[in-house]
Amino acid sequence: MSASTTHSNDVLKTSKPPALDAQSLPSAQSQDLKVEPVTPLEYLQTAHLNAEEWKGPLDLHQYLEREEILQQTDLTKDGRITGWILTSDAFAPNPDGSRQIFASCETIQTCAYVARQGKVQKVQAHGIASVFTRSEYRGKGYAGRMMQELGKRLESWQNFKDLPNAFSVLYSDIGPNFYARHGWKVFPSTHIHLAPLKQDDYDRAKGQLPSIEELIMSDLQYIPAVKYVEQRLQEQSTTRPNTTYVGIRPDLEHFGWHIARDEFQCQLLEKGHPKVKGAIHRETGLALIWCRVFAEREQDWQLHILHTVVPPSIQNSADALAVMAALLLRAQLEASQWDMAAGVEVWDPAELTLAAARKLKSEEQGKVEVITRDKEHLCSLRWNNHDNVDVVWLANEKYAWC
Repeated sequence: MSASTTHSNDVLKTSKPPALDAQSLPSAQSQDLKVEPVTPLEYLQTAHLNAEEWKGPLDLHQYLEREEILQQTDLTKDGRITGWILTSDAFAPNPDGSRQIFASCETIQTCAYVARQGKVQKVQAHGIASVFTRSEYRGKGYAGRMMQELGKRLESWQNFKDLPNAFSVLYSDIGPNFYARHGWKVFPSTHIHLAPLKQDDYDRAKGQLPSIEELIMSDLQYIPAVKYVEQRLQEQSTTRPNTTYVGIRPDLEHFGWHIARDEFQCQLLEKGHPKVKGAIHRETGLALIWCRVFAEREQDWQLHILHTVVPPSIQNSADALAVMAALLLRAQLEASQWDMAAGVEVWDPAELTLAAARKLKSEEQGKVEVITRDKEHLCSLRWNNHDNVDVVWLANEKYAWC
């Protein structure tokens, strides 16, 4: 059964299920253990269990309300999000009828691509999130058992319009080794960082840079991000015919999920409505789409670039460099205006983006470094076809994170 929305009154009535005593816990190798979709009650229980890990600046009720709202976005509604638990029928159910939860996670059905030899195939992928084991059960191998079973299950889970389940992705916060042991290979996980910029500094820095326009939510439907990524997949797989290229579709469903999260937290934190969703240079089509990320500590709040929109025809000319520099400056200003003390983060920066960032920093007598993440948000992918192929993950950006 897929995770489904539940009225907030039900959320308040639910709590953490009781933990079994240590002597009663099964071995992670037990044949009785199995990975199963959750009931709505069990989904709420998993949220109660993992709230301390992921609620950030929210209190428990706010966190549960946020998760309920996110289930109603286009990316996750109509059964496209599934909660999973590692459980066992060898144990009696709890008094409320829920099963024992030894580990949990959730998956989101998403549209993706596989490109080979210039041919781009639409496929289905699954994003895995919220992998969690309660503190009383850690160190016993339950999460590993769950991932081992889940990887196999996702190969055929929720086939949509006869699209194959080509791969699954996750973003490891516990280093590269654990998930790799269960088939999720770590891919290059890089980003660049830019500091927030106050209005006076922005006005001075933009100088003779091209004029850009702000993007609001209604503008995003006209940004041909999907078309551009499909073209890049086609072109690069033609150039390197022995390489398989994959990518998550950069569509409104993904942008909308992140934006809904952003807007909900802005409202709760009394920050106002975040009207501006990015910036664009109309003549070239270069654009940035962004959202605000509110961590537990205010000094860690950041503006994240969800997707850098670069038309395939754009070359790394001086004009394009100036446009991208203007867009990045606008993102730095947005970070300052929204108290994003940790500045701007751009995942998997394109060559043009990196060159523009370095141009801006050189004028400040500074430099931009490409940061390779080795502990948190490690982009990991499990290829379902079990063949030994050279896979490149294209547009490995924040919009695909879940």
